[in-house]
Amino acid sequence: MAVSSSLRLAVLSLVAIVTASGCTGDLGTPAPGPTSAPATAIRRADPDVIDFVGLRDILIGASMRDLTASGAVATANPGCGPSFTAVPYASPVFDGDDLVLIWAYPPLHTPEGVTVGTSVDEARRAYPAAVELNRPPGSTQYPGLLVTGGGDRAYLLLYDAGEVQKLVVGIERYARLLFDSGFGTC
Repeated sequence: MAVSSSLRLAVLSLVAIVTASGCTGDLGTPAPGPTSAPATAIRRADPDVIDFVGLRDILIGASMRDLTASGAVATANPGCGPSFTAVPYASPVFDGDDLVLIWAYPPLHTPEGVTVGTSVDEARRAYPAAVELNRPPGSTQYPGLLVTGGGDRAYLLLYDAGEVQKLVVGIERYARLLFDSGFGTC
């Protein structure tokens, strides 16, 4: 898939800004798989569900301007930049004004129960159509599983030692670009 140079530059700039900010970290539509209720109903019943649509009332693709006005995002946050105000275990990634990815940490989980700490075997059973993403030779980044669904949406499951280490949810092209670009710290 060809990625425009401006999109690549925007994501790489985002990674550089987040990395330079000094935060710490190591080295985020109906889901495929067994789901009997619509994604919105699942999110309402369990506030810790994150899916292709988003998290609680935070929708992938929403504008930072609208999320800030509603109080869902704080932009005057020291450290990593914008953050969710009511969800300390998730981190937003914006491209310009658009929310394109969410890094999700426990207790957040997909409708199928996949979260950081889930075994890779369980994740593969939950998402049998997931695409295996192999790290480049010599790279220290995690390998990944890309689960697509709902048009342009995806889950990026980064794993190591047989367990999911990172769960990133959002727009597929940004998840792929994040994987292809490697990972820094934030």
